[in-house]
Amino acid sequence: MGAKQQAIKNAARRRMAETGQTYEAALRDVRREYELGAAAEDSADERRFGFEDAGAEEYRRPTYATAYFAAWGVVELVGEDQVTTLVDHAEASGEPGADPIVCHLCDRPVEVRTESEVHVGMALREVVREGKPLELQFPVWTHEQCGRARVWSWSQLTLERRRRRLPIDQADLPPKRHQRGPAIEDYFVFTVPENSPPVFYLQPGQADRHGALGFRADRLSDGFPELDLTRQAPAPMEEWSIQADAASGLQYIERTGTGRWYQPPAPWTPPADWLAAAHYHQGAIFLTAPADSIPAQRLETSTGDLSALADVGRRDSLFGGILSISGLA
Repeated sequence: MGAKQQAIKNAARRRMAETGQTYEAALRDVRREYELGAAAEDSADERRFGFEDAGAEEYRRPTYATAYFAAWGVVELVGEDQVTTLVDHAEASGEPGADPIVCHLCDRPVEVRTESEVHVGMALREVVREGKPLELQFPVWTHEQCGRARVWSWSQLTLERRRRRLPIDQADLPPKRHQRGPAIEDYFVFTVPENSPPVFYLQPGQADRHGALGFRADRLSDGFPELDLTRQAPAPMEEWSIQADAASGLQYIERTGTGRWYQPPAPWTPPADWLAAAHYHQGAIFLTAPADSIPAQRLETSTGDLSALADVGRRDSLFGGILSISGLA
């Protein structure tokens, strides 16, 4: 198989995972974009962060003929009561004379009385009101065949709509990528607090194309909760784990059912006291935040001081929980 055909098939598989399309539909779209010369600009970044979304929880009533699936991140953002309100609104849109809800990924009405599934996502958009930034949240309805529910930043949703040849406002697109020089490696810091599982902090070296809001949307879609360390302690995340090898170190982070979420170019090698603490606690606190949350110079010279993460958490930019570790015994 030629290199071009292999690249097209790899891109189709990534798109299938991100959008919920069938492989055949994703392959058809990618081939068309290669022919039009658009694939290099609009295809998904081949990042090590966030290959899969966390799935969705079903909201159904005995009287509903349609199953409604809300992305995990939507429940995290607005709570179950608000999700139920959204589902009630969608169900009411199927009444005679009511305005139907519209799929954001095809612009066609969602016929809730005939669809077997309706997916409920959320879009995050930052605006400026009275000189201060304000985050707005909008429900994103999608047909089952158009894509699974997830959390989007506004620019992510706009880029996906352009890829599907739907009307957009060009001003809402993310900035074009201009890679200059070698890519900056991701930063990682290991620290061992007293009377606590050890901490593993991971910060991308490259800024997200969609900014901090895009990073936030991706982590919520991955299934990572937001953390404010001044108000809450990290909670166990049963589906997540860090795979390790006693000889080479930590190899990758994975989620049950979807596989590897992040894999470094080479295994991480924590210090001996960190490994001992992880073995004792049978896990570690994993934290991640957008690029530049902690200045690179501080990370490069860090001795384990992550006190700045308290401020990051107050900005709704810190994500993570307690992950089990396998392979250290």
